[in-house]
Amino acid sequence: MALSGGLREQRRKEFVAKAVEAFDAMFDEDQQEQLITLTQREDRVLQKGAELQAWLLEQHLHADSLADPAAADVLRCPKCRCLGVRDEEEKEAVPRALTTRAGKQEIARWKYRCPSCRTVFFPLGR
Repeated sequence: MALSGGLREQRRKEFVAKAVEAFDAMFDEDQQEQLITLTQREDRVLQKGAELQAWLLEQHLHADSLADPAAADVLRCPKCRCLGVRDEEEKEAVPRALTTRAGKQEIARWKYRCPSCRTVFFPLGR
């Protein structure tokens, strides 16, 4: 999935700022009193790494073309592979809470229905 030039550069700058913040949390002089034991150091590294992971995943999920109401109106049903159709009764994308390996994420996706097997599905990506 690609971001447009300006948005991509903006997200890159945000990520670099977050990475600098993580680096500073490990190496700034005023942080060293809190990083004495190996466990304290490891906890900080894991915490900062998890924050970066969650941010990257959140940005990628929100940039997904299926999060956009202008996304393709027809997709394949994950159960029977027939063409599904976006549910026209839904006026907004349906908010969903996901538990991922990078932590909890909130996304909104359009509801689709399969006219063949009547499965309702919420695409998460292509």
